[in-house]
Amino acid sequence: MTDFVSSSVALPGASSMPWVEKYRPRSINDVAQQEQVVKVLRRSLVSENLPHLLFYGPPGTGKTSTILALARDLYGPLFRQRVLELNASDERGIRVIREKVQVFASTYVSAGATVPGAEEDMDTDEPGRAARRVPPFKLIILDEADSMTADAQAALRRVIEVNARTTRFCLVCNYVSRCVGVPVLVCAFPSPPLPGL
Repeated sequence: MTDFVSSSVALPGASSMPWVEKYRPRSINDVAQQEQVVKVLRRSLVSENLPHLLFYGPPGTGKTSTILALARDLYGPLFRQRVLELNASDERGIRVIREKVQVFASTYVSAGATVPGAEEDMDTDEPGRAARRVPPFKLIILDEADSMTADAQAALRRVIEVNARTTRFCLVCNYVSRCVGVPVLVCAFPSPPLPGL
């Protein structure tokens, strides 16, 4: 069987975590079997300009892991303040869009923060490492977005339009045809089935 995670370093304190969480890629450089996607996302790290994203494809192909790895590289230690991740199959109604997504999208973040270089481990602060600016926008990740109700998708469309300058959105889904109420996002990545599965 092919090893799909290029880095097999377990997360600290991960002894009681499920395997998929324990060995989830922590950086975009750890993502395997998605070379084209990784290439495009690396350019986004360098340019500090991330479009709205749509990741779609079969379950277990690394869609969520890829966007979370990118978010860790983008924000480093500011990850928790700059990223909102919701599982839309658990929180799928219009109320969640209004009370969580809209509120998070409309909060102000300061520009000019820096983090250690993207090629390095974000958990250490070694002297002499090149710092880079944190993008002046937040990221909202809606996992399983194809499970959202039609009303929630319509409300999300408006939130995306209103907050496009300060917030980027990433929708992750298995069936792109079920995301009917959201706008066509700038960059869509299909995730083909992994070999050997």
